[in-house]
Amino acid sequence: MSDAQRDARSDSFGEETELKRDLGPVTATTVIIGGIIGSGIFAGPAIVAGYVGTSGWNLLVWVICAFMAFCGAVTFAELGGLMPRSGGVYVFLKEAYGRLWAFLFGWTSLLVIRPCDLAAISIVFSTYLGYFVSQYSPYPDWAMRGVAIIALIILAFINYLGVRFGGLVQNLSSFLKVGGLLLMVALAFGITPDTSNFQPVWPSDSTLTIGFLSMVSLGMMASFGAYDGWDGSTYVAEEIKNPRRWVPLSIILGLAITTVVYLLVNSAYLLALSNEGVAQSERVASETMQSLVGPVGAAFIAATAMISTFGTVNAGMLTGPRVFFAMAREKMFFSWVARVHPRYRTPANAVVFLAVVGILNIIFLGDWGAIIAARTGSLWLFYITTTFSVFIFRRTRPDLPRPYRTLGYPVTPAIFVLIGVIFFVSIVISDPGNTLIGLTITSLGIPAYWLWMRKKRNEGSEEEPGAGSGEEPGEGSGKDR
Repeated sequence: MSDAQRDARSDSFGEETELKRDLGPVTATTVIIGGIIGSGIFAGPAIVAGYVGTSGWNLLVWVICAFMAFCGAVTFAELGGLMPRSGGVYVFLKEAYGRLWAFLFGWTSLLVIRPCDLAAISIVFSTYLGYFVSQYSPYPDWAMRGVAIIALIILAFINYLGVRFGGLVQNLSSFLKVGGLLLMVALAFGITPDTSNFQPVWPSDSTLTIGFLSMVSLGMMASFGAYDGWDGSTYVAEEIKNPRRWVPLSIILGLAITTVVYLLVNSAYLLALSNEGVAQSERVASETMQSLVGPVGAAFIAATAMISTFGTVNAGMLTGPRVFFAMAREKMFFSWVARVHPRYRTPANAVVFLAVVGILNIIFLGDWGAIIAARTGSLWLFYITTTFSVFIFRRTRPDLPRPYRTLGYPVTPAIFVLIGVIFFVSIVISDPGNTLIGLTITSLGIPAYWLWMRKKRNEGSEEEPGAGSGEEPGEGSGKDR
């Protein structure tokens, strides 16, 4: 590779890449859909229903979180079109705030977000498989974790061989999971026309006390967690055809489809079980189908959940390795992670790395709810700062081509940042134990960053600060000091 090609490859605002552009617009969109619709729509509704108490507040929480997600997504769509590079949020943060903040995102992704998500969702997949296995033989915990490991290895191997194969799995699983959920919705509305289970719609005492709003915020944590993944296509931007067009459109279209599905599915849950029934349910989707069409329905939705979580794990194996690939390419992680397979043109080492760490998490994974709670506070810090970066780039890079500009700018990103700050404070207050664990892990990235930078200086490989170094806000986008 020539020096010019290497410089172009490291340009966050360019499109030069050594990866293979094998993903079309359909796959770019199913990466979003598949990344969002996973275990959240099967585990989250019971948590939301338990906190809010009525069907009206239940659905309102899902609508509010959808609106919040859209305010963030339209901003991410502009950033994705502006910087169509592997790594997504890591690249955006580096160019807006500098290497330290980007490193903290990568550090948190490594220790709190990516491997834990892969492990947790793989275990949910194997748990639903246990619905079938346990009818014929025992299904102990070690077997469940073994199945989760096998599933992760299979998907890692598929994505190692080529992003096209991972994309095919993503397309198939997304179509099947959405189809299965919509069939459940059709059955619920067709078989149970009585709307009495929606009662009560609102609490008899309509006073919005601090305690009640705190409960709603905890419900929103589970709901917004179910929407997480609407930035998925930004991580594989270098492997999407015509990324400046299809990365933004895939974000908007994927989230829109998911929102409609989520509202319909939650309405079906409430119609079949009532809010109280949803809150008390351990497997809300299975119990909904059981109440509608008997054991056949429960088996059907268990299969749908398996497909859904399998597709979400695949989406994680598509997007997650690109974060560490981008870090290594910027010399902020082990250099071997940035190597591209000479034949398959995939970030193969990054795929293997994430799979190994994910497997270790499956073996030693603790409580799923605690992991989700621990990651939420840190994740929101990066959501808020990434969304705010659109204001920085509008000021520092006003002349760069923007094939998509944020809908409703500056109102929509400002709404997301404002609500995000309120939401962040509320979850710290409501669940300080788990939230502070995640924030502590993130903050430990600061000494890790300085140790890493010292190591690179001692090796004589540290670059001089300047264009693209991202040492100060606004300076990382290529401006000279």
